[in-house]
Amino acid sequence: MNNTSVSRGIPSYVNEAREKWAAGREDFREKHNAGATGKEVVTGLSGLLDDVLNDLFSAAAESLGPDLNSRVAMVLHGGNGRGEVAPFSDVDLMLLYHGSLTDDVVELSRRISQNITDAGLRPGYSLRNTRDACGMATKDPETFTSLTASRFLVGNHELFLAFESKFKRLATRRSPYVIRGIINARSQERIKFGETVYLLRPNVKKSRGGLRDIHLIRWLGFVRYGVSDIAEICDRSHLTNADRDQILASNEFLLHLRNEMHFHAGRANDQMGRNEQVRVAEKFGYEETGAMLAVEAFMQEYFRYTSRLRYVCDYFSRISSNRRTISSQVLAPLVTRSLDDNFRIGPEAIGMSKAMLEKYKGDLHEVLRLMQLCGLHERIIEQDTWTGIRQTMLESDDIGFDERSARRFMALLSNTTRLPVMLRRLHEMQVLQKIIPAFKHARGLLQFNEYHSYTVDIHSLKAVSEAVALENEPTVVGKTYTGLRRKNVLHLALLLHDLGKGFAEDHSEVGARIAMETAYRFGLSDEDAADVVFLVHKHLVMSDIAFRRDINDSAMVAQFASKVGSVERLSMLFVLTCADIAAVGPGVLNDWKLGLLTGLYLHAKKILTGDAENAPEGSRHQLLSIEIAAHGQSTEEQEWLRKHAANLPGNYFNIRPPDVIANELKQLIGIGPDQMRCWVHRIPDSRMIDLVIAKHKRRRSGNFYRLTGMLTALGYTIFSCDIKSLDDDIIWMWYGLHDNNFVDPPPSRIEQTIEKTRKLIKDGGGEWEPPVFRKSWRETESRALQLSRPEIGVEINNQSVDTATIIDVFAYNKTGLLYTIAEKIYRLGLDVSYVKVATYAHQVVDVFYVTDEHGNKLRNREQIHNIKNEILTVVESYLEPQGSE
Repeated sequence: MNNTSVSRGIPSYVNEAREKWAAGREDFREKHNAGATGKEVVTGLSGLLDDVLNDLFSAAAESLGPDLNSRVAMVLHGGNGRGEVAPFSDVDLMLLYHGSLTDDVVELSRRISQNITDAGLRPGYSLRNTRDACGMATKDPETFTSLTASRFLVGNHELFLAFESKFKRLATRRSPYVIRGIINARSQERIKFGETVYLLRPNVKKSRGGLRDIHLIRWLGFVRYGVSDIAEICDRSHLTNADRDQILASNEFLLHLRNEMHFHAGRANDQMGRNEQVRVAEKFGYEETGAMLAVEAFMQEYFRYTSRLRYVCDYFSRISSNRRTISSQVLAPLVTRSLDDNFRIGPEAIGMSKAMLEKYKGDLHEVLRLMQLCGLHERIIEQDTWTGIRQTMLESDDIGFDERSARRFMALLSNTTRLPVMLRRLHEMQVLQKIIPAFKHARGLLQFNEYHSYTVDIHSLKAVSEAVALENEPTVVGKTYTGLRRKNVLHLALLLHDLGKGFAEDHSEVGARIAMETAYRFGLSDEDAADVVFLVHKHLVMSDIAFRRDINDSAMVAQFASKVGSVERLSMLFVLTCADIAAVGPGVLNDWKLGLLTGLYLHAKKILTGDAENAPEGSRHQLLSIEIAAHGQSTEEQEWLRKHAANLPGNYFNIRPPDVIANELKQLIGIGPDQMRCWVHRIPDSRMIDLVIAKHKRRRSGNFYRLTGMLTALGYTIFSCDIKSLDDDIIWMWYGLHDNNFVDPPPSRIEQTIEKTRKLIKDGGGEWEPPVFRKSWRETESRALQLSRPEIGVEINNQSVDTATIIDVFAYNKTGLLYTIAEKIYRLGLDVSYVKVATYAHQVVDVFYVTDEHGNKLRNREQIHNIKNEILTVVESYLEPQGSE
């Protein structure tokens, strides 16, 4: 066994082991592709790895002395110890030695570690005696959890048994401390890899609901009961047969998925990105329907397995960490009292007696009453009660919903105290879908786009949470929410607003029908029913207007206000819109969007009340204009400032104090035809800057499209753009820019931007050289983008405003797109009077108010048709993938 490969300096037995492992792994790849289960593959790979390691150990130990086997033992732990080896996972093992650490043991350890590496395996390796291993385990939860799955492979078996016995005694003696450490360590890991089950790019091993939660159950079972086998843990604990079946089913699903990801990548890969989701869905045979992509069907099943696993894991973690002492068991009856004949309350939880649970666990009215009591007394649901209710909801399709249940649920929605927690608990217990049947379809439903961060059901629950968080906030939206008379109607609409997704028809139309059916099912009054249906059906209207239209256009806002109909309904729509956007993901409802929505709300409210003077909130824009005007030195100057401030974009007031705006406007008094002013507002410690340009208006100057091209070529991303006329002579251009080249743009960068801007406008494009942008998508992203990107579309609206024709362009964002569109509009002989750009992740909506060369809106239908087709053609051509970058 001392033969060596001379050319590589590696012993021949190591090369043989390498070939054996590679060939065997390839055999299991073929078995996996032929339909072998996940458990069959990982168990088979574990057996193969055992053989390889045994060979390497025996060959390394043979030349070091005949008695070495009696002083060491090779111990597998982690996944290797469980007998679940993923195709490219690490080799977790420990060389356990007895007595003093002699030179021959050190040399054996070195050879084993080197040979494992040379054989093409990644060792997670340690050399320890029993005392060191147990000592390390008490200090490091990761070491402890890994050793709970220890398994003897080769060497001195008695040595291993002695270690195993001491380790189990240690676990039992220090179980409360160990359990806390294990759960805390897993919590930290969840934070890093995904605290929510519904993460849209999950790690199948370490995100919540992943394989690590099964490992957590095994670890805690080892500490509590001395066993790590799932079936044995269930037999000895409060976990039911249904829980056992769910754990095993989730384990099989995740193992099979992880094997596929490893085999395809040819390396350890547990992170399931968007392209991987698309590929796996196709590989596993999920099919697209008219309403749902194959990848969405696959991910919905993924979330179904992981969410149920998460519930079982959380429950087992609670009962493991809440192990009662003898004294607490004696005292428990003394501190537990009856609320009435059905419920009992203790220091931490409220539950039902065994008899009452059997009677009422399928009674929605009593379940909702229990939830209300938990909210009132700030308690959780007692675990046996929780489990009994959830199991009944899972197993029974015949859960009655009556008028009493409806009243109870609407009362629950009225109370904002702990409402988000109560709704989340109802959803986890499978109760919410018995109250609102459409929630069953939405459970785990993926929105495969770059905009949403959560599944439909979780997004809906978060929307309610975002609304409740507004209570007593000093902002306009906070005061509006606090003042609502029927918060329960708003909360119900938030729960329903996106449940129409996942069907072929527009989700707002489907949602309106779901809202109507729910209103009838709940027996709502005509007023409440009409408001719920309106809010669900029109939940996108306010954001569409705020982000795509000029909210200072009184005629358009009046039309919007008339369709809403009342201040109370407008207030609910305003709060719903803000909560909906905030629930999309962290930071999505930024100050820019909130400012636009607030401006539209206040303008519409002023119109509906008809009393601008006595409605301070409704006249905020007007009041700020007056405050700006106060900085004027004369009556004439004050009037000039007031008039022009009133025409500024409403959102500009949110980011600039009145004195700064006044000083900027003063510089425009008397501005000549060939003059301009330019300001850059740098946002400290960020990549963001605002570029403001004010100049004398000139038709068809081409400055807009050239500026857009120049800024993009400089390395800026234009995330917002607001261009409008302050009067007949002055045009105001406001760009929101993200600097791709500097984390914190230096003064020289700002000076360069201002200089190039002034030169471009002064020259009028005389020396203009069109920028060149890369026109290709990265190959690694193209498949997911083809599915997740919005459809390219161009709409021309000639009805919303009297003074211009509106062109809306919907597309996925790409460097240079805005420039391409703006240039095309210029080449078509159109003049741009107003622009608004809104970007949502990969999606962009560009809005242009245009007129003909005489300043009139477009009237000729054939001309409008041709303009639409030409813009659509140039956008599609520009966005067409052309290879990899």
